[in-house]
Formats: sequence, C-alpha cells, structure tokens
Amino acid sequence: MKIVTAASPVVPDAAPRQTAPPQYDSVSHAHRVQNYDLPAWQDTSYTACFLFDSKSPSDGAADPESEWEARLRVKSRDLPRLMREGFHWTPANFDPGATYIQKDLSGEKKTIKRRWTQSRNFFLSDLSDNPYWAATLVIYARSTRVLSRFKVTDVTPDTMSWAAAWKKDEHWGNVHWIYEWDCRRPQESYNAVYGEMPLDGWWPWPKRAVNDIPPECGSVVGRQNNEV
Repeated sequence: MKIVTAASPVVPDAAPRQTAPPQYDSVSHAHRVQNYDLPAWQDTSYTACFLFDSKSPSDGAADPESEWEARLRVKSRDLPRLMREGFHWTPANFDPGATYIQKDLSGEKKTIKRRWTQSRNFFLSDLSDNPYWAATLVIYARSTRVLSRFKVTDVTPDTMSWAAAWKKDEHWGNVHWIYEWDCRRPQESYNAVYGEMPLDGWWPWPKRAVNDIPPECGSVVGRQNNEV
C-alpha cells in the first residue's frame, strides 16, 4: 500500500532559517557588551587610560574647529592579565546603541585644559562570558558636527600620545604607577610588572617586532596626572 504524505504548507515571505549564530560584528553582539557605568562595574575604578589626538605631524595647521581629543578609560578586574594577553578591541567590542553627546563639561574642568565645549561617549568591553575589562571612549571637541561624524575607527595607534596604568592603595589612597608611555619621552617608558616584555594590542610599548613600532608623536595631549 502506497502511503501519501501531505506536503508542507508554503508560507509566503517566510524568513530563512538561521543555521549559524550572528557574527560579533553585527548589531546583535551588543547584548554582550557590558556598560562601564553598570552596577556590576561601579565598585571597580578605572586603572588605565589611553590618550589620542586628531592631529598628526603633517596637519599642524588643521582647522581648530575640526580637532578632537579622545580618552579611553579602562576598568579591569585583572590588570596584569590585560598586559599578558594584550589589550585587544575592535568596533565589534562597542555597543552601538549606547553612545550620546554631552554638552555640559563643567565636571571635566580639572581634567580638560584645551577649551573643549562638549563630548561624546562610547562604551565597550571584553566580549567573553565573564568579561574582565570594560571601558568608555570619550571624545572631546568644540562642535557637535565633529562629534556626530566621529567614528570609533578614527582612533588609531598612530594618534596615541600617552598611555598609563596604575592602582590605588585601598587604605591610604596613594597612586601606585604600574605602566607609562609618553610619545614625547619614549625612552622613559616603564612597566613595573613585566619590565620590557612585549605587550600586544593597544599597549604602545614595548612591541614585539621591529616593524611593530610605537606610534610617532603628533600634536601631543599633555599628560594629565589628575586622570587618576
């Protein structure tokens, strides 16, 4: 006896079945990004900062209104690990829906000395199931136009001017400096934990290969001790 089975109904405009999870570079990765200001990170102070500048040595006469300054402030639950394994991030580490522009910088006056008038904030983090670092990338400028057109890919190793890491004494509040690199004085760079062990990713010094050299010094953002 021949058994006849009914054909599956055809659903018009049905979405194709997804056979693989979306890539991290898609918008759906954002649920993995932990916001720097969330309660999970409120008890963790930021202990590293990377400074960037829009100018390069060849464009010193650029329009001041087009300038920007960026500060990447990083909270890490394991700073030595961040050095050992390298500080790696790409646009995939950002939450694209968590950016905003701030027009009141009165709370930043002790830190910002270049007459910036507004800022834009981005949030990024480690994308593992148990993230051990989270960060905020703050862009300072003099116009909303510059901030609205800014892309996180505008920040590159070539525009970095200063990087540092530290920890604070829990009892006395003293700052214990762990790492520092200044493009004006690269010969004075130091790493109190790992010496001259090459560091990968966004750490500017020391680098592993001869052709993987630290960035040159452009229009330098002065070191801000009160970052800490």
